[in-house]
Amino acid sequence: MSKLARILLVSASIALLAGRADAGAAGDGGGVAAPELSVVPRPRIERASGGSYSWRTRVRIGVRGSQARGAADILRAYLVDNGTAATIVGGTARADVVLHAAAGYDARLGDEGYVLRVRADGITAGANTARGLFYALQTLEQISVRSGKRLRSRAVTVVDWPAYRWRGIHLDTARHFFAPDVIERYIDVGARYKLNTFHWHLTDDQAWRLRSDRYPALAGGSGYSRADVDRIVAYAARRYVTVVPEIDLPGHARAVLHAYPHLSCGYQTLCPTAAGFAFARDVWSEAMSAFPSPFLHAGGDEVPYPASLEQPQFTQRLDDFFTSRGRRLVGWDEILTPRLSRRATVMAWRGPARVADAARRGNDVIAAWGALYFDAAQGDAAQEPRASAHMSTLEQVYDYRVTPPRLTPAQSAHVIGGQANVWTENITAPDHLFYMTLPRELALAEIVWTPRERKSWSSFLERLPAQLAWLDARHYAFRVPNVSFDVTGAPAIFEAVPRHVQSVAAWTSAPNVTVALGVPLDGAVIRYTTGGDVPSPASPAYVKPFNVRMARVPVRIRAAAFFHGRMGSVTECTITRRPPADIRARRNASKSWSALVSP
Repeated sequence: MSKLARILLVSASIALLAGRADAGAAGDGGGVAAPELSVVPRPRIERASGGSYSWRTRVRIGVRGSQARGAADILRAYLVDNGTAATIVGGTARADVVLHAAAGYDARLGDEGYVLRVRADGITAGANTARGLFYALQTLEQISVRSGKRLRSRAVTVVDWPAYRWRGIHLDTARHFFAPDVIERYIDVGARYKLNTFHWHLTDDQAWRLRSDRYPALAGGSGYSRADVDRIVAYAARRYVTVVPEIDLPGHARAVLHAYPHLSCGYQTLCPTAAGFAFARDVWSEAMSAFPSPFLHAGGDEVPYPASLEQPQFTQRLDDFFTSRGRRLVGWDEILTPRLSRRATVMAWRGPARVADAARRGNDVIAAWGALYFDAAQGDAAQEPRASAHMSTLEQVYDYRVTPPRLTPAQSAHVIGGQANVWTENITAPDHLFYMTLPRELALAEIVWTPRERKSWSSFLERLPAQLAWLDARHYAFRVPNVSFDVTGAPAIFEAVPRHVQSVAAWTSAPNVTVALGVPLDGAVIRYTTGGDVPSPASPAYVKPFNVRMARVPVRIRAAAFFHGRMGSVTECTITRRPPADIRARRNASKSWSALVSP
């Protein structure tokens, strides 16, 4: 049986206890390993113990420090939704839950860390800030489950703070418009998994979505009013998410030039001279009144020649303007020129070398390249909805390295985080949007919060089912994970199938092998065929590992997970019997399916 299959056999039994953890990694001095918490992103320090806190029908929430009241309101709303009435009281006398937020609570925690202690007789959470308490509550929710009419929280001590301070998710609403309620659901997911930045791409060649009083012709079609912006910014702020607007200039400006042709210098760009800068200053002045973010994203990518020759000066003038208003400029990595001020933050989308270049130069930089493009396909293109041509699997996201190697500590400090980008040329509907982001966004959350030495792919897969259950209960679309194969009972090797990322060839010299199937999704039914047919709801359901007799003809097994009316992608393994010498001669083979195919 595969490691993944073994994980899935125990996942149901650990769900009520919220996962498994090794106490040694939690820094408790060793001892018997306790089940790990099913928390994403994985906490920095965790000490799980037996037992749980059983919530009564009425509890008292005690608050200490002026910043704790907001967290208490959030906790009370959560408890009401789960059958527990809560009264908020000042002080901690006779309180069942104590929330404490005060500067100097614990220097290790910074502005976003927290300490959470759950015991059978009560719960305490502490932080230096209200934001830290909010993240403590996200962890508390993940370790709490309904058992009948009672809510129970796993007994545990967690001490946690993030690896990076910029933990972002981007959304392009210029190519396709998404209503404010969809954006709020988008923010909800990010906040649950401790992402703190929503990068809102508002303008591009196709449309200008930010309505302007001074330039009313800009948002000729669907656009966001000031009331929409105020609503979304406030909604995000209550979840400690900063909304960073992007107005992409001087390139990607066809929507501007369609409305105001006199601003063009040709080449489909805003004229990066006096007239163009005056326009940019005007629209940014309006944006600043709506967006309180200290960071403003000025775009700056893909400016065609010869307008690109004027871009460094244009960026410098914008940087000076932003600085005069107490803001910081962020731009795509094309802004990284010798003239760029050290004040500016670079968003590197063209590879790790650009991250390293900015960090060595002394500019803060955000990694946003490669697998962090969530408009990319997650599997074989023929089985996926419309996507960009490149590939980004769940495992590739999890393996992503935010800080490049060979930077000095001082240079590494300039790598302030990472974010995933979602471009919507091919994404037209909310379900498609969430399918493209989930579950990859969970892997993103872990790579920007959890220290690299605490990351574990096998642990992540073990914690994934509980998170997918939460998403499903709230009607989020997500990609149903691939079914994995394990061929045992005899030596076997695996090879990738060219141009297919979900198909693998297996080779064995044995007359019989055993095949085990698995998927990291509680409640899913795996259906499979052994004759090469596409699985359907009428195909046999996988119950336990099965035996396959090897003959001269290869055996083609195909499988897919079925979950609440949804069918996952088809994965397949073609098993061929060959003499041992032939198998030894296959130099590019792997010993496992999981080394070749991501869930």
